[in-house]
Amino acid sequence: MKRLLLLLLLCIFIWGCAKEETIVEEKIDEEQQEEVVEVAPTYEDLNTTPIGIYQLQGNTLTRLHEIHKTLNIEEDIGIFQVYPSNEEVIYLQDSFANSFYQKFQEYNQIQPIKIGFHLELTLSNGEVISYNILTPPDAMAQWEYLMNYLYDDYANRGKGFYSHIENDEYTPETLYTAIKLQSSYSCADIHSPILLTVFTYDTEDDFLENVYRGNSQATFKICVDGYEC
Repeated sequence: MKRLLLLLLLCIFIWGCAKEETIVEEKIDEEQQEEVVEVAPTYEDLNTTPIGIYQLQGNTLTRLHEIHKTLNIEEDIGIFQVYPSNEEVIYLQDSFANSFYQKFQEYNQIQPIKIGFHLELTLSNGEVISYNILTPPDAMAQWEYLMNYLYDDYANRGKGFYSHIENDEYTPETLYTAIKLQSSYSCADIHSPILLTVFTYDTEDDFLENVYRGNSQATFKICVDGYEC
């Protein structure tokens, strides 16, 4: 009887020690896991470049916020200039190409920056079309609704006529000074305003899941006649 009692006490003691050891090991594992967790770096955009979308007439740039258009197949919606400014009206003292370049270099010398665009619209079936234009091929992403053309006035300064940028002409030094929008063969399916955004960026950190999140951007609304704007 005494042996049985001693054996029982011994089992209880061993079980208690094993349980305590398991609890200690679990606590150590939790502490190690907490130490392994890395805190994601906080995003901070130091790019302070002002940017806007303008209409050029003569030597005057007028900032655009909203226009109204009727969409007809293969008709130009418009050609819109980009300029590093937040001013509503700008009177140029030099050609647009030279004025753009000189102004842009005030910010580009601090850290090399690029210019990109974003287009957003809604179709008759409720589908939202939203995409970035960073390189010439991107301009063809939704060709059935809008035909987009990119221009670099500075690279073509002094020329009487020049065409849009082709992919084989695109280089790291290319600067988009203008974009032309043209209605395509399925433009009748567009049942919303067209939102055109211009932005400047310097690294991939300026995008989160392909969405621009920096400070340097401006949006211009093209109201499609027949739909609420």
